[in-house]
Order: sequence, then structure tokens, then C-alpha cells
Amino acid sequence: MADDQAFFQDHPDAALIVDPVTRILLLTNRAAQSAYGYTADTLSAMRLDDVDETASELLLDGSQGLLFRTHRRNGGEQFKVLVRQRQIKHDAREAILLIVQDARLLEASLAGLGEGIEPGPASRQEEEANLRIASELLKFGFWKYDIPNRKLVWSPSVYQMAGIEPHEFDGTPEGYIKILYPDDRDQAELAVRALDNPDINIYEFERRLTRKDGRVVYIKGVGERTRTSSGDVITGVVQDVTADRQRQGQLRLLGASIERLNDIVVILRVDPSVPGTDSPIVYINSAFERITGYAQKDMLGRPLSFIMSFVEPKFDPREIEATLNTGQSLRVELVGPVRTDKWITWDVELLPVADAHGKYTHWIAVARDITERRLAEQRAAFNEDRFQLVSRSTADVVWEWDVQADTLLWSEAFDKLTGVPGAHLETRFDAWSRRIHPDDRVRVVGTLRGTVVSPFSQSWSEEYRFCREDGGERAILDRGFVVRDDTGRAARMVGTMIDLTERRASEQRSRESERLEAIGQLTGGVAHDFNNLLTVILGNSDVLRDRLDDPVLRRMAELIHLAATRGSDLTRRLLAFARRQPLKPQRVCLNERTGSVHALLRGALDARIRVRHMPAKDLWAAHVDPGQFDVAILNLAFNARDAMPEGGTLIIATENLRVRGRSGMEREGVPSGDYVCVTISDTGTGMAEEAQRRAFEPFFTTKPAGKGSGLGLSMVYGFVRQSEGHVLIRSLPGEGTSVRLFFPRSTKGVVAVAAPALVATKGEATQAGSVLIVEDDPLVREHAAHNFEALGYTVILTASADEALTALEGHPETYLLFTDVILGAGMNGIELAAEARKRRPDLNVLYTSGYVPGDHGFTSPLEPGAEMLRKPYERNELVRKLGRIFKRLPSST
Repeated sequence: MADDQAFFQDHPDAALIVDPVTRILLLTNRAAQSAYGYTADTLSAMRLDDVDETASELLLDGSQGLLFRTHRRNGGEQFKVLVRQRQIKHDAREAILLIVQDARLLEASLAGLGEGIEPGPASRQEEEANLRIASELLKFGFWKYDIPNRKLVWSPSVYQMAGIEPHEFDGTPEGYIKILYPDDRDQAELAVRALDNPDINIYEFERRLTRKDGRVVYIKGVGERTRTSSGDVITGVVQDVTADRQRQGQLRLLGASIERLNDIVVILRVDPSVPGTDSPIVYINSAFERITGYAQKDMLGRPLSFIMSFVEPKFDPREIEATLNTGQSLRVELVGPVRTDKWITWDVELLPVADAHGKYTHWIAVARDITERRLAEQRAAFNEDRFQLVSRSTADVVWEWDVQADTLLWSEAFDKLTGVPGAHLETRFDAWSRRIHPDDRVRVVGTLRGTVVSPFSQSWSEEYRFCREDGGERAILDRGFVVRDDTGRAARMVGTMIDLTERRASEQRSRESERLEAIGQLTGGVAHDFNNLLTVILGNSDVLRDRLDDPVLRRMAELIHLAATRGSDLTRRLLAFARRQPLKPQRVCLNERTGSVHALLRGALDARIRVRHMPAKDLWAAHVDPGQFDVAILNLAFNARDAMPEGGTLIIATENLRVRGRSGMEREGVPSGDYVCVTISDTGTGMAEEAQRRAFEPFFTTKPAGKGSGLGLSMVYGFVRQSEGHVLIRSLPGEGTSVRLFFPRSTKGVVAVAAPALVATKGEATQAGSVLIVEDDPLVREHAAHNFEALGYTVILTASADEALTALEGHPETYLLFTDVILGAGMNGIELAAEARKRRPDLNVLYTSGYVPGDHGFTSPLEPGAEMLRKPYERNELVRKLGRIFKRLPSST
């Protein structure tokens, strides 16, 4: 930093560091202090304007090149300088460094041009080379005017600025004035005549040259009088400042725009010397793009007629130009479209802008959106019968169609329906019709227009699909009423659009629930009947295995037993879907259960499948059967595995979830309440909409033949619903599947403890006396009789509750009632047992059923301590149950 300061102070040229906004001199070097005759402290309190009277013309942004300026010393003496600027950082802020060089040595070199002194060849060649190098380096042109001989001499750079060759210029003041811009010629003639005044020593000017190619070039020059023996000579420098003037013009125009940043500002360039021109756009502010949706870059350079072609009413650009060229502003109201296809009403004011010479070169158009104001005025003008018609409509999206103008007015609810803010401001008919689903559009628009055309139609109603901006669809009931004029023609329609989407979705969910419930009822009934058959098959295969000596026949009996066992597992799955499997719910922490399953899956799944466990903090407890929960999670995990044959990610996550009011969950069938939610998601192949709809149906599968039973998801569904929970499935083809299980939060504080397994022997299960068997299925009844007879009981067989009560009266020795729960017509097994115990309080009871407590067949609950033998059963299970009864052991089933 010290080296930089030393270099700055020791620089041979004057150096000034300037604030680009305030133009305060922040720092100066010793050369500057010497050149201007001020101390460092004095300069630091001055502004650039104190040494350069026209400093306000400078653009202090580092963009301008070398400039020829007139500066002033302490005491008022003026001197010419060459100034170069550069953008720098000073004390951590933006600043401009100005390097100032005294131009007197250069002018001294110019003073010898054209004089009568004839320098030697070497001297002239050296002088010309120096001037050519200086001209090219500094991009200046040099000139000299011999006043007595009225001879004007230019360097080659000046000819380049003017766009002419040396032979095309005669070297006279008149020739110079001829190539000036017409508006500058009078001032130039006056300035040339003023050169004869010997008291004028410094001559400064700014002019415009008209080139042959049509371009207008701004030049700025300065000259100084030198007295010679042959007369006075003025020598000087001229610079092309076109770029600077254009930049200053843009700033002037932008300054006018800043005052109206909340409005759209468009600037057009005009040439008053060419009447009837179609003015091009040279500037558009950002509000134009924000409001209309059209890009600024696409509009720049477009002619005024391009804009006028889109708006109403039509104006001739020449009429606009004629008005503005008189200096008057013009105000019009236009209606035009924007890129969103809506139409906006504009209040447009056009202002002419004059240049430094008082000529109108640009127009500024300021446009204000007054659509809302005009709509408000129209709404205020609606007559009383419009409101009476609106009151007959259902309050939702309210609309009015002006049939003759073919325009629509909407209530603000149209914004919410379309998903587009400000959509209710769209008045064109296609603001509505283009959003109707393509498959419904012809029908709906056709019936609407047919209603309008028919003189006898007073109302119209249609249901259709309406497309939102976000791609979603809404189910709409649209109803309208026709207002006709005295001739019977439709003048307008007033109506409402009712969104039926939620109602239709609710109805669909209800139908799906009823369908699954019906399937469940049918499945449960089939499983119950099948369990009766399996009871016979399983029991008899047991007997055959024990009694057959022939190994071949014994093997056949074992195969029968194995097949019956597999059939029993199938019925268990069906009952799970039908929500009729026996559950042992406990107060469980699902984080622990999912953590155990996660550990199991990490070792069981393909290494290409990443398994993630995301347990929630402070997870609530849930009241579920832990074993069935584990099976459900494993089922879902294996489904996810099969959906990711190439590998992927499986996530098991838990969370607490409160469903309140009309939330998204409640609309999907999850009622209000506190839930423990378990989500199993994968990055697999996903499912189509139809597959999702049928995913929970028994035997439905998307897997290849032999790869799945179609019962996995149905078991999960049945288990969750039986646990008073809910299931939601989300999937997209190619994007994976997510299944969410909602279990009600547990309010119980006791954790159930499983009783130890009990094993009874045949001797423990055998008691003296008779057993009364009540079973409506003959095959099952006969099988039960064989089992009890094998255990040494005397068997009394009945097929109904009435028969059983009669038999009980005739057999007082009966010790045990073995009854099916569901007995067809008449009393069920539970009711039978209650009635029998009224007559025989000491009677022991053992129930059997293919159903479980909680099914529709159980009209009353089992009494405490009652024993239930679930079909199908084997003889050792019967022995164990009898042992419990006779030893008065507590139930663990």
C-alpha cells in the first residue's frame, strides 16, 4: 500500500481521484497540486467542477476514452488538458482516477502547420510523423484556420470523422458549414465571423456533421489564437463525441422514465425532418415485460405500427406524429392483449421530447392498466334483474356472459378455480372455453350456444372437466340462466360454476370402500366354509398318519396333511383381508418394531438395495398386534424389493400425525384424530392408476405368474383396518411407490405379556361323561365326533341350538358343550351356551369357529375366560384346549 501511495504521489502527470456521484476530489498528487496552484488540503475540499466548469457533462464511469478539456488554475487562468479516466477502488468504495496532461506542447507542435516558414525535409517528415502518431494514439483530429487567407487545414482524422476524402473538401469555411447538420449551420456562420474579432483567443465549439452515409456525428473542438508575422492563425483539436452524446441522451430519456416506474414506459425515436416516419421503439422499461409477458429485447426496434396492429381502436401513426410534433401531448384509451391471453384496458399518454436544440426527437408513451377501474364501472352499472338472476344460482364461481359482445365477467373465485391470479379479469370467451377438457369442449360449448340460439330455452346446465393452470382437473357443474331482450334474442347469461371434485372423490372413495367391504364379506364367508372342509381333511389325515403302517400310504396321508395346512394358511390370509383374523394388540413402540425389521432386511435383501430407517423422535405408542405388524412391514418390504430388480432405495419411516378439520388426509378417507404413521417407500417401477385402485383386492397382482399370490397387500389392508387404522398408497410409473399406514395413537398404559405355552396330555384332556357336539356342517360334525370318541368321550351329536337344548334335557350326564359359533338359523353358539348354562350352571363350554370374535356372526361377546378352538384344528390343539378347561387354566389364545 505504501508503494502504491508513493507511485501515485510521484507520478509526473497530475492525478485526481474523484467520487463519481458527488465529484468531490478525494485525493490528489503533487503534480496536480503544482499544475492547479493549490495545496493538497485545499484541493481535498474542492469538487471537480471547481477546476472544470463543464464537469457535469462527464460520465464518471470509466467508459469514456481520452478527452480534450479546458481546466482552470488558482487565479482563473485557463489551460487545455488531455484527460484519461479509469474506474478504481479507493477506501473500499467506487472512485474514478483522472490522469491530466498539459496539452500546450501538442498545440505548439500544431502552431507551425501552414506557416510560411519552410522547415527542412527531415524536420517536416518528423513533424508529420509525430502528428500522425499523436492523432492515431489519442484518436483526435487536428485543424488550423489561417484567418487572412480564409484557409482551413484538417488532419486525416478529421476527414475520417466527416466521412469525406481530402479532394472533396475545398478548405473554405463555407465548405465546412456545408457538411454540418442543417440545424447547426446558422450558429457556425456566426462563429466563423466572430473569429475576425482579435479579442477572442480561445475558441470552443460543438457541432454535428452529416456524413454521406447518413450518419450524424457529434464533434467537439477547441482552438487558440496565435499571432504571426503574416496574420493570426487558430490551431486546435477536434474529437468525435458521438458515443458520449448518445449516452447522455439515453440518460435524459431514462430520467423521464424514472418518474413513472409503476407504469409501462415506451420510448420511440422520431425524425422531424422526415414526415410520416413509422417511429421505432428504442426503450422499454421492465414494467412492460412484467405486465404484458413480452420480452423487452423482442420489442426493441419494432415500429409503432406493430404495436398499433394489436390494439383497439386503430390509429394512424402519422396522425399521432402530427400532433406530437406541435409539442402537444396526446392521451388515448386502448384495449389490447397480453401474453397470458387476457385483455387489458390501457390509459396511454404520449409526450414529445425535444433535444438540446429544441427539436422533437423522441416520444415517451406512458401506459397505465385501468382494466380493474373499467370493470368496476361496468359492474356498478349492472341492473337489478342481473342480481335477481345471480341469487337463483348456487354461490360459487359467478359469471355473466354478454352474448352480443361475446365477453365474460367473473367473480374472483374464478382465480382459485383456474389457479391463475387475476384470471377473473379475463373477458374473452375462450378464457373459459379453452380450459374445458378437450374431450368435453365440443359438447359443452355446443349446448351452451344452442341454448342461446333457441328462443324457448331459459336455462342451461352441463357437467364437464375443467383444466387448471397447474395441470390438474376439476369436475364442474355449470348452470346458467338466459336474459332475453324484447325481440327474444339472448342479451346475456348469468350463472355459476360449482366445483364437484371433492364430492365426486368422496363418492368414489365410498364406492371403493363398499366394494372392498363386499369382497371382504364374500371372502370371509368362503374362508369360513373352506375352514370347515379343512377341519375334516386335516383331522382325518392326522388319524391316517397315526394308524397307517404302509409307508407309501402314510406318505400320502402326510401329503394330504401338508396340503390341508397350506390351505389353512390361505384361509388365514383371506381372513386377514376380511379383517377376521385373531389379533393380540399391545401398546407398542413402532420405532422399535421397524428397527428390528430394518436390521432383518439389511441382511436379507439384495446388496444393491439400500435400506434406510428414519424413526421419528418422541414417537407416540400405538395399540397393535406386534407380530402381525412385523408381517405387514415385511410384506410391503418384499413388494418393494420385487419392484427394484436393478436395485434402489427402500425407506421405512415413522412420524406422529394429527389430522384435523378438512385436511388433505381427511379428504382421502383418514378421519380426524392422532395417528402413528409408518411409511414404506421405494424407488422402484411404480404402479399405474388402475393397479393402485385394485392393489388391495385379494389375488390381484402385477407380478408374473408364479411370482406372487396377490394376497400380500390385501393382508396388510385387512390388518390395518382391523386395527382401526387406514392405508394410503401413492405411486407413479417409473418413480416408485409409497404406502402409508395410519394406526390410532394408543391411550392405554399397560403392555400385554404373553402367557407361557401350555401343553396338555391326552390324559389331562379326558374326563368321565358325555360331550354335546353342536355343528351344522355334517362332515365337520362327524369329524368332531371321531376326535372326541378317540379321547374316550360319549358323544351326543346335534345340528342346531334347538336340537342341542332338547338333547341337554335328555342327557343330564353331559359334561361339555362343544359348539360352533355360527349355526345358521336360530340361536348362534354364544347364545346357545348362555341358555344352556341357565339350565346347567356347571356345564363346561368349548367354542369353535372359522371366524374370530368381532365378526358379524358374533352378536354378543364371548364371556370372560371362554375357550375358542379356531378351525381348522388338529387333534393335539383340541387336547390342549380341553386340558385348559379341565385344569381351569387361564386362556392365552
